[in-house]
Amino acid sequence: MDSQLEEWMTAFHFFLTFTHSGLAGADAAGDPEREGVLDAVKAAICANINLFMEMNEEEFAKDLPRFAQAVCNLLLQVSNRPGQDNLAMSAIRFLTTVARSVYSKLFADPNVLKQICESIILPNLRVRDEDEEVFDMNPIEYIRRDIEGGDSDTRRRAAADLVKALTDAFETEVTAMFTGYVTALLQEHAADPVNGWRAKDCAVYLVMAVTVKGKTGERGATTTNRLVNISDFFTQQVLPELQNPQVNERPILKADALKFVTTFRSQLPSETLLALLQPITALLGSEHVVVHSYAATAIERFLALKENGRSKLAVSDVLKVAQQLLTGLFAAFRHADSAENEYLMRAIMRLISFLGAEMAPVAPMCLKALRDMLVEVCKNPKSPGFNHYLFESVAALIKHGVAADRSQLATFEATLFPAFDIVLANDVQEFHPYVFQILAQLIELSNPPLSAPYMAVFPPLLTPVFWERPGSVPALTRLLVAYLAKAGVGIAADGHLEAVLGVFQKLIASKANDQHGFALISGIMQHLPAAAYQQYLSTVWQLLFTRLQTSKTPRFTRGFVVFVSLAICKLGVAAVSSTMDAVQPKIMLMILQQVWVPSLSLVDGPDEDKLVAVAATKCLTESPDIFANRPLWEQLRAALDAKLKGTEVTENADEDGQEDALDAELAGGGYTAAYAKLANASMPERPVLGEIADPKQFAESTLANFLSRVGGGG
Repeated sequence: MDSQLEEWMTAFHFFLTFTHSGLAGADAAGDPEREGVLDAVKAAICANINLFMEMNEEEFAKDLPRFAQAVCNLLLQVSNRPGQDNLAMSAIRFLTTVARSVYSKLFADPNVLKQICESIILPNLRVRDEDEEVFDMNPIEYIRRDIEGGDSDTRRRAAADLVKALTDAFETEVTAMFTGYVTALLQEHAADPVNGWRAKDCAVYLVMAVTVKGKTGERGATTTNRLVNISDFFTQQVLPELQNPQVNERPILKADALKFVTTFRSQLPSETLLALLQPITALLGSEHVVVHSYAATAIERFLALKENGRSKLAVSDVLKVAQQLLTGLFAAFRHADSAENEYLMRAIMRLISFLGAEMAPVAPMCLKALRDMLVEVCKNPKSPGFNHYLFESVAALIKHGVAADRSQLATFEATLFPAFDIVLANDVQEFHPYVFQILAQLIELSNPPLSAPYMAVFPPLLTPVFWERPGSVPALTRLLVAYLAKAGVGIAADGHLEAVLGVFQKLIASKANDQHGFALISGIMQHLPAAAYQQYLSTVWQLLFTRLQTSKTPRFTRGFVVFVSLAICKLGVAAVSSTMDAVQPKIMLMILQQVWVPSLSLVDGPDEDKLVAVAATKCLTESPDIFANRPLWEQLRAALDAKLKGTEVTENADEDGQEDALDAELAGGGYTAAYAKLANASMPERPVLGEIADPKQFAESTLANFLSRVGGGG
């Protein structure tokens, strides 16, 4: 092994240091975007030794010094040509891995650190003409690289990672060194602000790389370099860029400033964040897509920021500038290339959610604007992120606007229904799951009886073509359950219940959709009188028993246990037993003994646990057949005790993981609009068995009364 390793390392080092004037000259004279043959070989070698360093650090130790020196020398020769980007990134990543290892002492010499910082890091942190071109010509790609973490394949990101690694290893020395470089860069900019903006851009990027030691998507920078004074840099260098009234001047520096305050939002006082909202709102007027997108992102992240579990900004304070924010955000959609800007729409969604009931006075106006956007985007949906936040914004307006003023419901319906008609009539499949969720949300806020427009929509929802699209199934199920809750009796009276049960039959037969089948049949049982569906129960049990016998899965078993529990709680043990026995005599006892009781431990969640506990108690105390079967009664009593004590352990976790993967695979095939759940249209919480406050107390008292009557022991 050692001899083979030496052979490989010798070859790697040879090609890493190999030069050929002919190849180099041809690459320099050719297409600057094309990677040269020799550069590709050297980049691959850097990737190989980086991997070996990560996996076999000790074995690589004796070769490390010569390779570290070779890579440093190589980077000194790399130009700014895009064709050498891969080589530069691979080489810098290797140095970063070394700096993060126990062998970081290789860079401890001040002269070595200085050379790395000045000759490798700074040149690769500076913005290039190519970067400026992407900023102007492909702003979404620039944003993806810069603030969405998609810059892992850029020189700047690689250089910034090396800065962080060196700062962690030699915090005092590196911070002092980079502080000097930042000062020099800012002086370069001050000497010629018009042409020296690249120097300040590099300075801002360098400060962020040196300062941020830990960050999260929710809070931005959470831990920082104690040797860097963020506050002074913000006041002296960042704030002036944000306050400059010329919103279209030096756009990259404005983007840098917005990224800075977004990154360090947790470190800035709430008073500062509030004061920043006004100049940031002005930057929504910038004609540059990156700038007004970053401004929207900053607003959204400020509003989402929490401190000790509560919003860092107070609603009462933000309310003072809310009109400006809304006006600025909606106006920004008129910029070229921003008609479907997802960052703007996400900020609108966040502002609506943040203000909550305070949005009620302007909710109808905002809803009309969103409705008009929806009608326009129906012609050619092309931005999934924008579409999602558009519907989230609509759902947020309904959630908070109607909650604050129920009289607005009719206005919301009149505004939205024409747009929804367009979505359904033109079969805009991407939007079907969203429309179904919002229709469900509106129905759940309505008082019975439902109006004619709602009832006219119901029969087409049972058309098989809708249910053949996996992305629509969860939302359609939710919508049908909402109809059952508000108009179930009318649906049954109009003869639609059999069609609904046909949907249930299709869903319950599918491993991908059986949970939605259980949701639908549970909705029927919860919201309709027993007389409406009693005649169909034996068929329902037949379908469920067949599925148990032919293709049982842990998730199906959980759903079955919970549904049986619901049936027992709603109808009583005797009624459930009689409908099951219509399939096969005495089958309920067999189901309880072989499936239901052994699977109680699979059930979790407060509502599900409550149903199971109450159902088990009823089985123990209401059924002479179960009481007469002493082994089953004792088995059920032990399972109930374990459930009430919370001692059972959920099993089959690995099977669940495999089942989820299987579901994803089964959901594929042909065109499928992926289901995206709307957070603002979540189902309202309904109390399960509200008449029973404490299932444990109910079980204990009911069982004690039963045993005292029959004269049994505990």
